[in-house]
Amino acid sequence: MVECKYYSFYALARINDPELLYEALQQQIAPGHADEIEIEVFEHGDGRWQRLTPSGGLEPKLDPAIAQTLAQRFAGNDAPGWYYDAANDAWFCQYKPRTSKHFVLLVRCKDPDKLLEEDYLQFLFHFYCHQLQMLQGTYRDALTGLYNRRAFNEKLAQLLERNPDQQRRAINFSPTVFVMLDIDHFKAINDRLGHLFGDEVLLLLAELMTDSFRENDLLFRYGGEEFALVLMDITPEQAQQTLDRFREKIASHDFPTIERVTASIGYTHFDRNLTLDALIGQADSALYYAKSTGRNAVYGYPDLVEQGLIPLARSPRVETS
Repeated sequence: MVECKYYSFYALARINDPELLYEALQQQIAPGHADEIEIEVFEHGDGRWQRLTPSGGLEPKLDPAIAQTLAQRFAGNDAPGWYYDAANDAWFCQYKPRTSKHFVLLVRCKDPDKLLEEDYLQFLFHFYCHQLQMLQGTYRDALTGLYNRRAFNEKLAQLLERNPDQQRRAINFSPTVFVMLDIDHFKAINDRLGHLFGDEVLLLLAELMTDSFRENDLLFRYGGEEFALVLMDITPEQAQQTLDRFREKIASHDFPTIERVTASIGYTHFDRNLTLDALIGQADSALYYAKSTGRNAVYGYPDLVEQGLIPLARSPRVETS
Protein backbone atom coordinates (compact mmCIF):
# COMPACT_ATOMS: atom_id res chain seq x y z
CA MET A 1 0.00 0.00 0.00
CA VAL A 2 1.28 3.45 -0.89
CA GLU A 3 -0.08 6.77 0.28
CA CYS A 4 -2.13 8.98 -2.00
CA LYS A 5 -0.23 12.07 -3.12
CA TYR A 6 -3.31 14.26 -2.76
CA TYR A 7 -3.87 14.44 0.97
CA SER A 8 -6.88 16.71 0.46
CA PHE A 9 -8.73 13.63 -0.79
CA TYR A 10 -8.59 12.10 2.68
CA ALA A 11 -9.34 15.38 4.42
CA LEU A 12 -12.48 15.77 2.30
CA ALA A 13 -13.47 12.11 2.16
CA ARG A 14 -15.82 12.73 5.08
CA ILE A 15 -18.15 14.41 2.57
CA ASN A 16 -18.49 11.02 0.87
CA ASP A 17 -20.87 12.01 -1.91
CA PRO A 18 -21.03 8.87 -4.10
CA GLU A 19 -23.16 10.51 -6.79
CA LEU A 20 -20.60 13.30 -7.19
CA LEU A 21 -17.73 10.82 -7.25
CA TYR A 22 -19.22 8.81 -10.10
CA GLU A 23 -20.10 11.91 -12.07
CA ALA A 24 -16.75 13.60 -11.57
CA LEU A 25 -14.66 10.57 -12.50
CA GLN A 26 -16.79 9.15 -15.29
CA GLN A 27 -18.60 12.06 -16.91
CA GLN A 28 -16.61 15.22 -16.28
CA ILE A 29 -13.05 13.92 -16.47
CA ALA A 30 -13.14 12.43 -19.94
CA PRO A 31 -16.36 13.15 -21.81
CA GLY A 32 -16.71 10.67 -24.64
CA HIS A 33 -14.36 8.22 -22.91
CA ALA A 34 -16.29 7.56 -19.71
CA ASP A 35 -17.16 4.04 -20.84
CA GLU A 36 -13.47 3.14 -20.85
CA ILE A 37 -13.10 3.77 -17.10
CA GLU A 38 -14.80 1.47 -14.59
CA ILE A 39 -15.55 2.97 -11.19
CA GLU A 40 -16.78 0.95 -8.21
CA VAL A 41 -17.11 1.93 -4.55
CA PHE A 42 -17.27 -0.69 -1.79
CA GLU A 43 -18.45 0.02 1.75
CA HIS A 44 -17.42 -1.97 4.81
CA GLY A 45 -19.96 -1.91 7.63
CA ASP A 46 -21.48 -4.43 10.03
CA GLY A 47 -18.62 -6.81 9.31
CA ARG A 48 -19.12 -7.17 5.56
CA TRP A 49 -18.38 -5.52 2.21
CA GLN A 50 -21.11 -4.21 -0.09
CA ARG A 51 -21.05 -2.32 -3.38
CA LEU A 52 -22.21 1.29 -3.23
CA THR A 53 -24.31 2.30 -6.23
CA PRO A 54 -24.02 5.78 -7.81
CA SER A 55 -27.26 6.85 -6.11
CA GLY A 56 -26.13 5.65 -2.69
CA GLY A 57 -27.83 2.25 -2.49
CA LEU A 58 -26.08 -0.94 -1.39
CA GLU A 59 -25.70 -4.21 -3.30
CA PRO A 60 -24.40 -7.15 -1.23
CA LYS A 61 -23.54 -9.39 -4.21
CA LEU A 62 -19.89 -8.90 -5.23
CA ASP A 63 -17.66 -10.31 -7.94
CA PRO A 64 -15.84 -13.25 -6.25
CA ALA A 65 -12.35 -12.04 -7.27
CA ILE A 66 -13.02 -8.53 -5.93
CA ALA A 67 -14.61 -9.93 -2.75
CA GLN A 68 -11.49 -12.01 -2.16
CA THR A 69 -9.18 -9.01 -2.60
CA LEU A 70 -11.29 -6.88 -0.25
CA ALA A 71 -11.34 -9.61 2.40
CA GLN A 72 -7.62 -10.37 2.18
CA ARG A 73 -6.16 -6.91 1.68
CA PHE A 74 -8.53 -4.56 3.47
CA ALA A 75 -10.34 -6.51 6.20
CA GLY A 76 -9.59 -4.92 9.57
CA ASN A 77 -7.43 -2.22 8.02
CA ASP A 78 -8.83 1.23 7.31
CA ALA A 79 -5.56 3.11 6.76
CA PRO A 80 -5.73 5.20 3.56
CA GLY A 81 -3.58 4.08 0.68
CA TRP A 82 -3.26 2.78 -2.89
CA TYR A 83 -2.97 -0.83 -3.97
CA TYR A 84 -2.67 -2.31 -7.46
CA ASP A 85 -4.11 -5.80 -7.73
CA ALA A 86 -2.87 -7.76 -10.72
CA ALA A 87 -5.57 -10.43 -10.42
CA ASN A 88 -8.29 -7.83 -10.99
CA ASP A 89 -6.08 -5.54 -13.11
CA ALA A 90 -7.37 -2.66 -11.01
CA TRP A 91 -6.30 0.06 -8.62
CA PHE A 92 -7.84 0.03 -5.15
CA CYS A 93 -7.90 3.16 -2.98
CA GLN A 94 -9.03 2.97 0.64
CA TYR A 95 -10.40 5.95 2.57
CA LYS A 96 -12.44 6.58 5.71
CA PRO A 97 -14.97 9.34 6.39
CA ARG A 98 -15.87 10.34 9.95
CA THR A 99 -17.99 7.26 10.61
CA SER A 100 -17.53 3.68 11.75
CA LYS A 101 -17.53 2.58 8.09
CA HIS A 102 -14.72 2.68 5.59
CA PHE A 103 -14.61 2.55 1.82
CA VAL A 104 -12.54 1.16 -1.01
CA LEU A 105 -12.66 2.67 -4.48
CA LEU A 106 -11.85 0.49 -7.49
CA VAL A 107 -10.67 2.12 -10.73
CA ARG A 108 -9.65 0.23 -13.87
CA CYS A 109 -9.70 0.56 -17.64
CA LYS A 110 -12.18 -1.64 -19.47
CA ASP A 111 -10.03 -1.62 -22.63
CA PRO A 112 -7.49 -4.48 -22.24
CA ASP A 113 -5.10 -2.72 -24.63
CA LYS A 114 -4.82 0.37 -22.42
CA LEU A 115 -2.96 0.69 -19.16
CA LEU A 116 -4.32 2.90 -16.40
CA GLU A 117 -1.17 4.41 -14.93
CA GLU A 118 -0.89 5.66 -11.38
CA ASP A 119 -0.06 9.22 -12.47
CA TYR A 120 -3.30 9.41 -14.44
CA LEU A 121 -5.19 7.94 -11.51
CA GLN A 122 -3.73 10.63 -9.26
CA PHE A 123 -4.93 13.23 -11.76
CA LEU A 124 -8.46 11.85 -11.50
CA PHE A 125 -8.38 12.27 -7.74
CA HIS A 126 -6.94 15.74 -8.05
CA PHE A 127 -9.97 16.68 -10.11
CA TYR A 128 -12.29 14.97 -7.64
CA CYS A 129 -10.73 16.92 -4.76
CA HIS A 130 -11.35 20.12 -6.68
CA GLN A 131 -15.00 19.15 -7.09
CA LEU A 132 -15.25 18.36 -3.37
CA GLN A 133 -13.71 21.71 -2.43
CA MET A 134 -16.35 23.52 -4.45
CA LEU A 135 -19.05 21.35 -2.91
CA GLN A 136 -17.66 21.96 0.57
CA GLY A 137 -17.89 25.71 0.21
CA THR A 138 -21.22 25.84 -1.59
CA TYR A 139 -23.39 22.99 -0.38
CA ARG A 140 -21.84 21.73 2.84
CA ASP A 141 -22.03 23.10 6.36
CA ALA A 142 -18.51 24.09 7.43
CA LEU A 143 -18.85 22.65 10.95
CA THR A 144 -20.68 19.37 10.47
CA GLY A 145 -19.98 18.46 6.84
CA LEU A 146 -23.71 17.82 6.30
CA TYR A 147 -25.63 19.52 3.51
CA ASN A 148 -26.39 23.16 4.34
CA ARG A 149 -29.54 25.26 3.94
CA ARG A 150 -28.75 26.15 0.33
CA ALA A 151 -28.38 22.47 -0.56
CA PHE A 152 -31.62 21.80 1.34
CA ASN A 153 -33.57 24.28 -0.77
CA GLU A 154 -32.13 23.02 -4.06
CA LYS A 155 -32.34 19.27 -3.35
CA LEU A 156 -35.85 19.45 -1.89
CA ALA A 157 -37.01 21.50 -4.88
CA GLN A 158 -35.52 18.82 -7.12
CA LEU A 159 -37.20 15.97 -5.22
CA LEU A 160 -40.55 17.77 -5.24
CA GLU A 161 -40.30 18.26 -9.01
CA ARG A 162 -43.25 16.35 -10.44
CA ASN A 163 -41.81 16.12 -13.95
CA PRO A 164 -39.44 13.11 -14.00
CA ASP A 165 -37.66 14.53 -17.05
CA GLN A 166 -36.37 17.35 -14.86
CA GLN A 167 -34.86 15.00 -12.29
CA ARG A 168 -31.23 13.88 -12.48
CA ARG A 169 -30.85 10.54 -14.17
CA ALA A 170 -28.58 9.24 -11.41
CA ILE A 171 -31.42 9.34 -8.87
CA ASN A 172 -33.22 5.99 -8.87
CA PHE A 173 -34.71 5.98 -5.38
CA SER A 174 -37.84 7.58 -3.96
CA PRO A 175 -38.14 10.00 -1.03
CA THR A 176 -40.83 8.70 1.32
CA VAL A 177 -40.35 10.39 4.71
CA PHE A 178 -39.35 13.95 5.62
CA VAL A 179 -37.89 14.57 9.10
CA MET A 180 -37.14 17.58 11.30
CA LEU A 181 -34.89 17.14 14.36
CA ASP A 182 -34.04 19.60 17.13
CA ILE A 183 -31.51 19.26 19.98
CA ASP A 184 -33.28 19.68 23.31
CA HIS A 185 -32.22 22.59 25.57
CA PHE A 186 -29.36 23.50 23.23
CA LYS A 187 -29.39 27.16 24.29
CA ALA A 188 -28.77 26.07 27.88
CA ILE A 189 -25.70 24.10 26.73
CA ASN A 190 -24.29 27.18 25.01
CA ASP A 191 -25.12 29.46 27.95
CA ARG A 192 -23.68 27.11 30.58
CA LEU A 193 -20.60 25.74 28.81
CA GLY A 194 -19.95 28.13 25.91
CA HIS A 195 -20.27 27.94 22.15
CA LEU A 196 -17.22 25.70 21.71
CA PHE A 197 -18.95 22.93 23.64
CA GLY A 198 -22.15 23.65 21.73
CA ASP A 199 -20.28 23.26 18.45
CA GLU A 200 -18.84 19.95 19.65
CA VAL A 201 -22.36 18.68 20.36
CA LEU A 202 -23.45 19.67 16.84
CA LEU A 203 -20.40 17.97 15.35
CA LEU A 204 -20.84 14.74 17.30
CA LEU A 205 -24.56 14.60 16.55
CA ALA A 206 -23.82 15.04 12.84
CA GLU A 207 -21.37 12.14 13.04
CA LEU A 208 -24.02 9.99 14.74
CA MET A 209 -26.42 10.89 11.93
CA THR A 210 -23.93 9.99 9.23
CA ASP A 211 -23.19 6.70 10.96
CA SER A 212 -26.85 5.80 11.55
CA PHE A 213 -28.55 6.46 8.23
CA ARG A 214 -28.01 5.01 4.76
CA GLU A 215 -25.86 6.56 2.06
CA ASN A 216 -28.86 7.46 -0.08
CA ASP A 217 -30.70 9.24 2.76
CA LEU A 218 -30.18 13.01 2.66
CA LEU A 219 -28.91 14.72 5.83
CA PHE A 220 -29.01 18.49 6.34
CA ARG A 221 -28.07 21.02 8.98
CA TYR A 222 -31.20 23.12 8.62
CA GLY A 223 -30.01 25.90 10.90
CA GLY A 224 -28.58 26.30 14.41
CA GLU A 225 -29.40 23.17 16.39
CA GLU A 226 -32.04 22.00 13.91
CA PHE A 227 -31.49 19.25 11.34
CA ALA A 228 -33.56 17.84 8.48
CA LEU A 229 -33.54 14.42 6.81
CA VAL A 230 -35.10 12.86 3.74
CA LEU A 231 -35.41 9.08 4.13
CA MET A 232 -35.64 7.01 0.96
CA ASP A 233 -37.82 3.99 0.25
CA ILE A 234 -39.00 3.42 3.80
CA THR A 235 -42.46 2.83 5.27
CA PRO A 236 -43.84 5.05 8.07
CA GLU A 237 -43.56 2.10 10.47
CA GLN A 238 -39.91 1.55 9.54
CA ALA A 239 -39.27 5.29 9.82
CA GLN A 240 -40.74 5.37 13.34
CA GLN A 241 -38.53 2.46 14.42
CA THR A 242 -35.41 3.89 12.73
CA LEU A 243 -35.89 7.36 14.20
CA ASP A 244 -36.64 5.95 17.66
CA ARG A 245 -33.41 3.94 17.56
CA PHE A 246 -31.54 7.07 16.53
CA ARG A 247 -33.16 9.10 19.33
CA GLU A 248 -32.05 6.44 21.83
CA LYS A 249 -28.56 6.42 20.33
CA ILE A 250 -28.25 10.16 20.96
CA ALA A 251 -29.59 9.87 24.51
CA SER A 252 -27.13 7.08 25.39
CA HIS A 253 -24.09 8.64 23.68
CA ASP A 254 -21.26 9.91 25.88
CA PHE A 255 -20.95 13.61 25.03
CA PRO A 256 -17.79 15.09 26.67
CA THR A 257 -18.47 17.38 29.67
CA ILE A 258 -22.24 17.11 29.16
CA GLU A 259 -24.07 14.45 31.14
CA ARG A 260 -26.82 13.85 28.59
CA VAL A 261 -28.01 15.22 25.26
CA THR A 262 -31.44 14.41 23.83
CA ALA A 263 -33.30 15.33 20.66
CA SER A 264 -36.93 15.74 19.61
CA ILE A 265 -38.00 14.49 16.19
CA GLY A 266 -41.02 15.06 13.96
CA TYR A 267 -41.68 13.49 10.58
CA THR A 268 -44.29 13.28 7.82
CA HIS A 269 -44.93 11.52 4.54
CA PHE A 270 -42.95 13.00 1.63
CA ASP A 271 -45.90 14.14 -0.47
CA ARG A 272 -44.83 15.51 -3.86
CA ASN A 273 -48.19 17.25 -4.17
CA LEU A 274 -47.30 19.59 -1.29
CA THR A 275 -45.27 22.76 -1.51
CA LEU A 276 -41.93 22.83 0.29
CA ASP A 277 -43.31 25.15 2.99
CA ALA A 278 -46.24 22.81 3.57
CA LEU A 279 -43.94 19.78 3.83
CA ILE A 280 -41.76 21.57 6.37
CA GLY A 281 -44.86 22.74 8.24
CA GLN A 282 -46.17 19.21 8.73
CA ALA A 283 -42.90 17.82 10.09
CA ASP A 284 -42.43 20.95 12.19
CA SER A 285 -45.91 20.50 13.73
CA ALA A 286 -44.95 16.99 14.83
CA LEU A 287 -41.61 18.28 16.12
CA TYR A 288 -43.36 21.05 18.10
CA TYR A 289 -45.67 18.46 19.66
CA ALA A 290 -42.62 16.42 20.74
CA LYS A 291 -41.00 19.53 22.24
CA SER A 292 -44.16 20.61 24.06
CA THR A 293 -44.99 17.22 25.58
CA GLY A 294 -41.71 16.39 27.30
CA ARG A 295 -39.04 16.29 24.56
CA ASN A 296 -36.77 13.31 23.70
CA ALA A 297 -39.52 11.77 21.56
CA VAL A 298 -40.44 10.90 17.96
CA TYR A 299 -43.84 11.69 16.47
CA GLY A 300 -45.33 11.38 13.00
CA TYR A 301 -47.64 14.09 11.70
CA PRO A 302 -50.24 11.72 10.15
CA ASP A 303 -50.57 9.74 13.42
CA LEU A 304 -50.98 12.88 15.51
CA VAL A 305 -53.70 14.19 13.18
CA GLU A 306 -55.49 10.83 13.14
CA GLN A 307 -55.48 10.70 16.95
CA GLY A 308 -56.78 14.27 17.16
CA LEU A 309 -53.70 15.48 19.04
CA ILE A 310 -52.94 18.23 16.54
CA PRO A 311 -55.20 19.89 13.95
CA LEU A 312 -54.98 19.06 10.26
CA ALA A 313 -53.06 21.88 8.60
CA ARG A 314 -54.56 23.50 5.53
CA SER A 315 -51.54 22.76 3.38
CA PRO A 316 -51.24 24.47 -0.01
CA ARG A 317 -50.81 21.92 -2.76
CA VAL A 318 -49.02 22.17 -6.06
CA GLU A 319 -51.34 23.23 -8.85
CA THR A 320 -51.72 20.70 -11.64
CA SER A 321 -52.12 21.79 -15.22
